[in-house]
Amino acid sequence: MSRLPIPQLGFADLQLQNLGVHLDPSLQRIADFLEQQGGLVELVRRDLERGLKKPAAGRRGLTPEQTLRSLILMRVKNLDYRDLRDRVNDGFTLRSFTQFDSHAVPKHDAFNRAFNRLTPATLAAMNQLVVRPPWHSNWKTAGNSASIPR
Repeated sequence: MSRLPIPQLGFADLQLQNLGVHLDPSLQRIADFLEQQGGLVELVRRDLERGLKKPAAGRRGLTPEQTLRSLILMRVKNLDYRDLRDRVNDGFTLRSFTQFDSHAVPKHDAFNRAFNRLTPATLAAMNQLVVRPPWHSNWKTAGNSASIPR
């Protein structure tokens, strides 16, 4: 049985959208940017399926989008695996950003296994596109913090 590439939204997800729960501005800019980066998601998908005999069969794991967004969230918020799982599990906005919505959030070791499957080439591409985005040269730094221009 093949998997759905994007899990279907449930009633609770639609209600949250109607309530107007929004991401914070920095995560919203990252999410908007990631929506345009289909090639990066494809690289993550290839890495997650690498070495599997039947990638469409078996237990459902993290989707490529969830893996990519969770890794970016972990790096942006400077979280460890347990904190990542707890923060995503507890927060509506982080569930929305990572695309878990009302679905179960996996345990911390599932994040570790998914992130470890990513190749150095994929991580380099992610760093090039997300960590050092096109607007990086326009970032204003004040002390140790950086802000993204509007």
